[in-house]
Order: sequence, then structure tokens, then C-alpha cells
Amino acid sequence: MPAANKQQILLMKTKTIKSIILSFALLFIFSQAYAQKTESDKTIRSISVTGKAEKEIAPDIIYFDISLKEYQTKLGSKFTIAELENQLVAAVKKAGVPKENLTIENVYGYNYSWTKKEENKDFMARKQFQLKLNDGKYLTQILSQIDPKGIEYARVSQYTHSRIQELNQELQVEAVKNAKAKAEALLAPLGEKLGKVIEIQENANGYQPVYYYKNQNNMRSMAMADESGSMASDVEFKNIKLEAELNIVFSIQ
Repeated sequence: MPAANKQQILLMKTKTIKSIILSFALLFIFSQAYAQKTESDKTIRSISVTGKAEKEIAPDIIYFDISLKEYQTKLGSKFTIAELENQLVAAVKKAGVPKENLTIENVYGYNYSWTKKEENKDFMARKQFQLKLNDGKYLTQILSQIDPKGIEYARVSQYTHSRIQELNQELQVEAVKNAKAKAEALLAPLGEKLGKVIEIQENANGYQPVYYYKNQNNMRSMAMADESGSMASDVEFKNIKLEAELNIVFSIQ
């Protein structure tokens, strides 16, 4: 065999041996690192607790749905939707509520033909509005200035608070403090001390604010007019219940 071929074969064997040695070395290093990590994980002592906080607040943003409808007077004439709308707009302005807080949600009617509106005296138009208020007491004041026979209904569609996000964040801080106090109380009888935080998990179902109220079956009639024109004067709302819940894992010193 030529000398050049022998040298090439020797060189290839040398490279192969070096690769095998390097592979074993890397495997040894990784196995040692894994063993150390596993051993380290086993020595970390921890305690897991749940921190909670809750608060009830009165809503300061309330949305009302108001529906107005035309009706026939005793003299046979029609009290129109335009007249009712003018009364509503004037009442909102008089109460000091910004005009942009009153918006039109829907317009509809029954027994109606677009081509024969003037001929059809039975057609009664309806118009729905949404009114944003910061206090429910203004509703009775506003509705009292509208012809009661033209009010089909007035009801709460939703309510919330202007500082809802800020209040939720404050509750989360309180929940963290509650979790820490709970963990310290559990470790005290054992003579152990609380260490650093290992993990924090937010319980989405626990701290979501319960402030949206729009259920057709549970909507509260706020100021329905009866035949005598009298209206309900007291408007009460349930407080908004906010909750925060966090799962926190602490190490034990």
C-alpha cells in the first residue's frame, strides 16, 4: 500500500477517535449539569397559596334604554314621535346632561306601508334611545317631563364605574398581600421563614369584574308610566362586585 494512502487512513482514524472522545466529553458534561439541576430542584422547598381580595362599589356610569311611541289622542289626532323626541331632548338638556349622552338606537313601527303612510292612521312609530347618566336619580326627573302615554319603557341596559381598571389593579395588589400574609401565617407555627416568589398565576375567573348587566329577562323597569301618569320615583342599583384571585408559589428559606 502506498505511503500516501496509509497516511490518509491514519488521519481519518485519528479524526474519528477525537470525535468519539469529544462526544463522550459533551455527554458527560450535560449529564452532570442535568444531575446538578435535578438535585437543585429537589432541594427547593416551596409553599403555594391563593390570595383573594374583593370590593363593592356603586356604579357611576349607567346606560338606560328609553323607548318612545306615538299614540292616538282622545280627539283622534296623533301625538307624534317628533313631539316626544323634542320633549326628551329638552328634558335631558334641562337636567344638565351633555347632549352627546343621548343617542338613537333604533326606529321602527307596525301596521305600516312606506307608500301609504299618510293614508294609514293606524301606523304608530317607535323610537329607541340610549341615555348615559352618572346617577340614576336623573332618570325620573327627565321622564317626568315627557308625556307618560308616549313612554313605552325605560330600563337599565348596563352599568359600570369610571375607574374600573384602576380599581381592579388595586385589588390585585391586595390579593398579593393577602397571599403573602397567608403563607407567613402557615409557616410561623413550623418555625420556617418565607422566601422569594417562584411563580404567580392569575385566576381569570376569580377577578373578573361583575359589572355588565344586560339580561332581557332580568332588566329592571325603571319608570314605567301607568294610565294615571304616575311614575316610580326611586331608582336603586346593585353595587358592582369586583374580585381578584391570584395563586402564588413562595420558596421557603
